[in-house]
Amino acid sequence: MTLKIKQCRVKAGLTQAKLAKAVGVSQPNYQRWESGVAPIPEDKLKKLSKILGIEADVLMGTHKPIDVRLYDKSAGEDLNYYGEVAIHFRGGGKPVLLAISDGAYMRLYEDLQLNPDFVTVEGLANQTLIIRTQAIADLYFSSEAYDDYGPEHGHYESYVDLQMPDPRDWEIVEAFASDGVGLEDFASEDVRRVSERVIITDEQYERLVVDGLIERKDLESEKAKNQDETDKIFDLATCVTYQLSSGKLRSAYVEDSDEELFRAFQPFLEICGDDLADGLIRLPIAGWHRTAFINPQAIDFVRLPTHILNRGRTDVEAKFLDELR
Repeated sequence: MTLKIKQCRVKAGLTQAKLAKAVGVSQPNYQRWESGVAPIPEDKLKKLSKILGIEADVLMGTHKPIDVRLYDKSAGEDLNYYGEVAIHFRGGGKPVLLAISDGAYMRLYEDLQLNPDFVTVEGLANQTLIIRTQAIADLYFSSEAYDDYGPEHGHYESYVDLQMPDPRDWEIVEAFASDGVGLEDFASEDVRRVSERVIITDEQYERLVVDGLIERKDLESEKAKNQDETDKIFDLATCVTYQLSSGKLRSAYVEDSDEELFRAFQPFLEICGDDLADGLIRLPIAGWHRTAFINPQAIDFVRLPTHILNRGRTDVEAKFLDELR
C-alpha cells in the first residue's frame, strides 16, 4: 500500500529524485518503494514521514479508518457531515441526491453564485459530480437538521445512503467489484470491515432469519433488494455515469488508465466560469474497443469515482513534476 506516498510526494511538489536525495537513497531505489516492488526500511520510512509531514501509517495505507463526524468541527470541513444536496433537472431526468460535507457545501454554494458553465461537487460516497448549470431546474441544500432528503424523497437517481470518505475503503470496494482481485494488498481487518458495510453474506442472512429479523418467505426478495444496493455501491467504485439532457442515463465501466480518465474531465474540474462547450469530451472506456464522445452541452451531469479520479490526478501531476527536473 504505497500509493499514498506518491500522492503525498506530488502534493509536496517533489520529484522522485528530490525526495530520494532528501531521504538519502538513489532515485531508482526510491522508485521501487513508490511502486511497491521493495519494502521501505523503517528508518527511511521515518525520514519520509518527517520530510512529507505525514504520519508513517498514513503513508503506508495502514492508518485507522477515516470516518465522517457529526457536530464535530475539529474533524475538519471535509469530514464534518453537512447534510444533502438535491439537484433537479430541466430536461426531466431523475434528480440526484448526494450526502456532502461542510466543505463540499461551502464550495458549491459559492461556485453557484459565480454563474459558471459547470460546477463540481464531491459526495461522501466516492462521487465527484460535474453538473451543467443550465441543466439545473433547482437545487436544494438541506442540512442534517432537516433530514428529509430534499423535496422529492424516494425518487433520486441511484442514491446510496453511505458516508464513507476514506479512499482506501473505496480501493477495497473496487477490488470486491473486480471479483476480489487486489484484496490481498489490504489488511484483513480492513477488508472485513468494508465487506460488512457493503455486502451481506449467506451466513449473515441465515442469522437474520434465525433471530427473527427476516421471515424465511421474504428471504429471496430481501436478498435481491440488498444485492441491488451492493451493485450501486460497486458502480460508485468502478463506473462513470452521465445523464443526457433528454433524461437518458448512460453508465460505463472504465477499463482505461486512471490518467486518461482524469485528463478527459480535467478542464471541468479545474476551471470555473470559463467556456467549456467548444469540444466533445472523449471518454476512454476500453482502449480502441470502446470510446464515447460526449457533447458537454447535452448532459445534465457526469458522475465519476472520486478515488479513481484522484489516482489519475496524481499520475498527471507526477509526470509534470518529473518533466521539470
